[in-house]
Amino acid sequence: MKTRYLMALVLGLAAVAAAINCAPVDPAAEEARNAQTARRGPEQPPPDEAPLLTPELLKTQQPGQPVAAPDPIKQRIDAAIAQVRRRKLRTDNGFWTVFHYILGLGPSVKLYNPETKEDVNALDYIAAGGKMPGVSFIPTPDGLDVETGPGTFTKQGHQDQFVAEMVEWNVSPDRKFVVGGKSYIFQDFLRHSKARASLKNPELEWAIVIISSYYGTDLTWINAAGEKLHFEDLIRAELDKDVDKAACGGTHLLFGLSWSYHIHLRHGGQSVGVWKEIADKTALYKKKARETQNPDGALSTDWFKGRANNPDVGERIRTTGHMLEWLALALTDEELREPWVQSAASALAMMLLENQHQGLDGGSMYHAVHGLLLYSSRVYGADKLGESAPHAPLPLAKKG
Repeated sequence: MKTRYLMALVLGLAAVAAAINCAPVDPAAEEARNAQTARRGPEQPPPDEAPLLTPELLKTQQPGQPVAAPDPIKQRIDAAIAQVRRRKLRTDNGFWTVFHYILGLGPSVKLYNPETKEDVNALDYIAAGGKMPGVSFIPTPDGLDVETGPGTFTKQGHQDQFVAEMVEWNVSPDRKFVVGGKSYIFQDFLRHSKARASLKNPELEWAIVIISSYYGTDLTWINAAGEKLHFEDLIRAELDKDVDKAACGGTHLLFGLSWSYHIHLRHGGQSVGVWKEIADKTALYKKKARETQNPDGALSTDWFKGRANNPDVGERIRTTGHMLEWLALALTDEELREPWVQSAASALAMMLLENQHQGLDGGSMYHAVHGLLLYSSRVYGADKLGESAPHAPLPLAKKG
């Protein structure tokens, strides 16, 4: 078993990632997005700054055994996060890619501005009305909307996606945004998302993250269409969906449910009714993720549907990254330290390291590194991550 883990972690993967967006896309746009994502290309750090795949770094810790110091899995995760951070983007990269960059590494990330030849904070640049392909904020009677444009590879691909991903880093409701020369605040996006939420919406995965975070899980309101809603109505609509047919193998749906569930419990809610159903669904899909895991530690390239191990590195990073991102939110502290989860985190970090000088799909890579940051903050301590420590409503510790 030890030999199999070692071989799987050190073997290089030959394929360069194909660009795959979780949003519906038209095939003709694939090539355009490849070019757009690769415009800046991976940074080529000087040899003395590059994370070297040394024997010490590659040394395998048998999952489940006592962790020695230094912990090779932590070293591997730290190195993977560091090399993704070195892949700087530009202000002329697409909005979709840039806000995934912020999701992956946090609001402190910077963009290179080729016009001024300076680095600028990515979120500050967007909020100040800076030029960027795909950015389109639209004033509405209820606040501000973000234009959605599946297939363009520059605009957001899902309703409420940008706003929810900023919520996941605890962006202040008072943060200023400039749209059309007029001043707004982040709260305007939140109000519009709440007003637009409807049981007729095909996707509520991102809306439930926004509403639960800023308005709570016991909210009753009348939306812009005149529907009287309770937050649990949105949860019921999400629970009734087929997880396997939802975006990115259902990982965004599960992430939204887990996020809302933890907030509900932290505010004194009970695990009854739809909340008990979330707990049951979470347990089921944890079990599926574990049962379909590949021997090398990577999670299934067929998501939760069955075991599959597509050799394409882009697909492997996309699936393992999205699934670990949800697991790092949903699992208990004890579960995160189980051998199979250690193995998945280690395998994902190694995939990123082995392909550090290759062009990778932005969405896949940044969801993956967000998952590694969530995992690292919980297993090794958020205090060690500084401004890169992710914000999340984590599971409550068991009493007794």
